[in-house]
Amino acid sequence: MHSYIDIFNFTPPARFKPLELLEDEVRQRMAEQGVERKLSEEESERFVEKMMACMGGYYRLVGLNAPLSPSRETSVPMDGTAVEPNGLLPRFAGVLTAYFKRLASLPEGNKEIAVLQASGVTTIKVRYKYTDSVIKKLVKLGLRDMSVLDDPIGVFLKGGALHDLIGMQFVCSSPYEREWVARALYSFFEYDHRTDDHLLYGFYSVRRESGYRALHCDHTTFYPRFDERVAKDDVDSTMSVETYDTTMDDREVLRRFRTLFNVELQLHTAFENLWAGMEHRNSYNVQAKGAGRSEKIAVQWNMLSDAMKNLEAQFERLQVDTEQARFEVGYRHGYTFVASVLKRLDEKAYDTYREFVARSESLETLLHHHEISRQAYVEESLATAKEIEVVAATQSYPTLKILFLMQSAFIRYGLANHRNYFNFEDIYRFVQEALKYYLSIYDMLKADESIYKSNLLKIIVILRYQQLAQQYGLGLIHTGEGVMSEAERKLANYDTNFALFKDVLEQLNELTPEELSEIKADDAAFLKMVHRTDVLAREWELLVNEPPKEHARIVREVARFRARYITPELAEHFETLLAHNKIKNVSYVVKFYTTLLWHGLILPLDALRQIIRFSAYDKIKTSDLFYYELAAYKFLVVERCESLSECREEKENRPMSARRGAHFEDFHRKNMIRQLFKIYKNESRFDFLRAKFRFEHLTGTQFKMDHFSEKLSSTVA
Repeated sequence: MHSYIDIFNFTPPARFKPLELLEDEVRQRMAEQGVERKLSEEESERFVEKMMACMGGYYRLVGLNAPLSPSRETSVPMDGTAVEPNGLLPRFAGVLTAYFKRLASLPEGNKEIAVLQASGVTTIKVRYKYTDSVIKKLVKLGLRDMSVLDDPIGVFLKGGALHDLIGMQFVCSSPYEREWVARALYSFFEYDHRTDDHLLYGFYSVRRESGYRALHCDHTTFYPRFDERVAKDDVDSTMSVETYDTTMDDREVLRRFRTLFNVELQLHTAFENLWAGMEHRNSYNVQAKGAGRSEKIAVQWNMLSDAMKNLEAQFERLQVDTEQARFEVGYRHGYTFVASVLKRLDEKAYDTYREFVARSESLETLLHHHEISRQAYVEESLATAKEIEVVAATQSYPTLKILFLMQSAFIRYGLANHRNYFNFEDIYRFVQEALKYYLSIYDMLKADESIYKSNLLKIIVILRYQQLAQQYGLGLIHTGEGVMSEAERKLANYDTNFALFKDVLEQLNELTPEELSEIKADDAAFLKMVHRTDVLAREWELLVNEPPKEHARIVREVARFRARYITPELAEHFETLLAHNKIKNVSYVVKFYTTLLWHGLILPLDALRQIIRFSAYDKIKTSDLFYYELAAYKFLVVERCESLSECREEKENRPMSARRGAHFEDFHRKNMIRQLFKIYKNESRFDFLRAKFRFEHLTGTQFKMDHFSEKLSSTVA
């Protein structure tokens, strides 16, 4: 495919009337807003005087008639021809554009701009309001409260009434990308209201009667906290508009004046941007500025906006379906290793086993297509499980009996994972049943070491049990009073979880090369074993629950496990399976990238690029994204690494600057706080508690559910 060498957009030059000719336009806008009906004649004249004073302040900012710099004087021709403003306002807006361009063109790259690009940004636009827009907005604001016009310069600056004098628009392709963009922009801007109650990091949805749609964030300050050359905290408090000089270089302009200006941020999708461009070009002056307002025209623009949104939704659905072609949600397959062992031992038993599997899969299909009632699905599934147990009892070899019983337990495991179809009480009973069956199979395996491949089967049974126990309990993290009820502790108690954890470590550490090769041949089974065991180890490491001698022994076993399995070869194996479409679960992909990042086998930016890419395939759970943030925090803040090679050096030799360290800590900590609120609202109690404990342990920050209330009360006080 050929690319254009360059793209040139024709933009009409700015035209500014002489200041003294603006009074007629001010009076016209006042008439359109009905000022005469709202103000007395004397008040109207005073309103005009204030407006003209503000426009004088605006012209000073632009650098017209009353230049801010003695080095160059710019005047406006009486015929209204185009001029090149040279004041602080156009300079600052231009330098903002140049800053993003410069970061994108750096040979060594820039991590923050790379994240912005990976988030889906295709276009960045910067503008400042021209004369007609400023007059219209000031008239509207002045009618609400004439005192906002008392400061002819301050009304345009940070804290002034006109909060959108400078605007930056970020355009991405699809709606799902906007959250990623909003998240990335926190590296470049300071938001006054970045709290959990906002939709996206301080952004809010805008939907106007005209049909305009976007995400906006109003009161922001340009603050690239990662860039020491610009985001210095020792900004001169005496710096003002009058101190601007055209001889200043771009970096000095940004550094000295970034706190003076408010920047309005807008996030548009490609379709929203197309609609806004068409409407502004063809109808904005009529509809927004009141020069012939027409409900008929407004309705048509609104209908076009709705039609384009529907088109956009279809394109996004098509993209998701296209990507999901290789990530289709299939049946709940067990480990194929189990079936291969069965086939190896007894062909006839294998055929019987396959018949039972096919029957279970058929029931799954009927349930998903709503062609069978939930009650009938449960009854027939349990009937199938009992038939399998009857067949298991007739087997003459213990290994064959165990393999059939594992399939029966797997049917119950599937029932326990159908939370979309059954209420909590039903699921709780399914979980009880499944855990009981897996424990009984585990006891059988422990009692008879002669069972073929008993160690591998034991690993599978333990990890199945632990996966359910983690969903309906806190596993190895915490079992204190007030956290779990008596019934919950009885369902998945710590002592059982800990005993199984020790056993699975021992089994994995003692696998022979032949056994390991056999598991690796089972597509993603090897990855699941390593990932799930490491997650258990990370949970166990949070708290010291055992006596010192026992604790030290487990620490050694965990270290042996990681030295053998958590290696660069593991990352290569994962990427190979991913490239050959052997992994079908997007959530698992995100979790595994987190494991690689936790152990310094991948960079946070590289992991994030992949997570953003996979978010086009499926909706990523907030808790999965939370653990990415936690791993990135560990890599960047705790370990103070910025490259994989640095993580192999002594910690004190890692050269991260204090500013970058503070930036990473603030960014990821606040992301996690926001995600914890979402997990609390949308996911299970145990998901929330697990994430909360992990956050508090790693960051040393106590998570408070009422932190926003505290902020409000302190503000009121």
